[in-house]
Amino acid sequence: MMKTSSGERMDYTLFTACVALTLFGILMVYSASPVLAFEEHGDSAYYFKRQVVWAILGLAVGFYFFRRNPEQLKKIMVPGLTVSILLLFAVHIPHLGRRVGGATRWFNLGPFSFQPFEIVKIFYVIYLADLFADDKNPFSRKLIRSAGVTGIIALGLIFQKDLGATVIIMMIYMAMLLVAGVNIWIFAGLIGAAVMAVIVLIKAEPYRMKRVMMFLDPWSDYYGAGWQTIQSLIAVGSGGIFGVGFSNSQQKYLYLPTPHTDYIFSIIGEEWGLIGATVVLAGFFMVLSRGVFIAINAQEKFNKFMALGLTLTIITQVCINVAVTIGLMPSKGTTLPFLSYGGSSLLVACIAMGMLLAISKTAYGRAK
Repeated sequence: MMKTSSGERMDYTLFTACVALTLFGILMVYSASPVLAFEEHGDSAYYFKRQVVWAILGLAVGFYFFRRNPEQLKKIMVPGLTVSILLLFAVHIPHLGRRVGGATRWFNLGPFSFQPFEIVKIFYVIYLADLFADDKNPFSRKLIRSAGVTGIIALGLIFQKDLGATVIIMMIYMAMLLVAGVNIWIFAGLIGAAVMAVIVLIKAEPYRMKRVMMFLDPWSDYYGAGWQTIQSLIAVGSGGIFGVGFSNSQQKYLYLPTPHTDYIFSIIGEEWGLIGATVVLAGFFMVLSRGVFIAINAQEKFNKFMALGLTLTIITQVCINVAVTIGLMPSKGTTLPFLSYGGSSLLVACIAMGMLLAISKTAYGRAK
């Protein structure tokens, strides 16, 4: 714990874990990206320099939200959620959205780009926290409203062909519903409906079915659809216990298609080995454990739900990213929070942790 200038105490362990992950992420972007950066931009430090800028900006914005009272976020919840949802659909407007890998999920703003889903996550969590913390409305009304908003967000993500983000939203929703006290049979029904929806969405797109088949047997198409999964496994496996050494990765030499973003954990496993990968996972476990602790001990119901939701926005993404890199899930373009290159991803992760640390100041009013 650490005292702020106002005498309040925040969770110093959580703060240290987030800063350490961010700094290590900068280091790994520096190590993983030079070959690809030179190939694409003629500057081997291109991604590294941009990540440093985004990290500084992210820590500054995170500090801003840390200084704010979490209750003040309710004032911007409705307009923020509305605008961010509209942005999910607006990426399809010609000349505004950027198409990457067959999907349109990004906005171009001059030299910068951002993914609307990252913004949606924050306002979505605030919305659910405010809704579930309101004891004036019956739970049936809360269920209908939350399901409606979740469905609209999922629809926007489906139009973007982003099944991974859809799964993340559903995982956050289900977890918060469970904590909110939903009837177990209703919960089971929603889980079943979500699973069926995912199956239908997979079968609806041939490339998704191909990814599932490659997940089951990537070696059946070694130089095609199974390539990135195989190269990721080679990277992790070649690291052994202690790794091949910092900046000595072979897979970053254009074997892995995105070594600095979606597959940065593969490079960590290659260069730092099992020990380094375990330390990184321990850092995220620290984020999870402190986030749950803060949620349990927060004094206000709204803060409890928001702390849980903010923690889940980070941890669900970690689970999916790591599972993909070690071959436990079909390949999916999901970044690793704090570590992967990407301005919107890093910025939103820092904002989420700034908010969580702000809630921790109230939690320590109860937990010593």
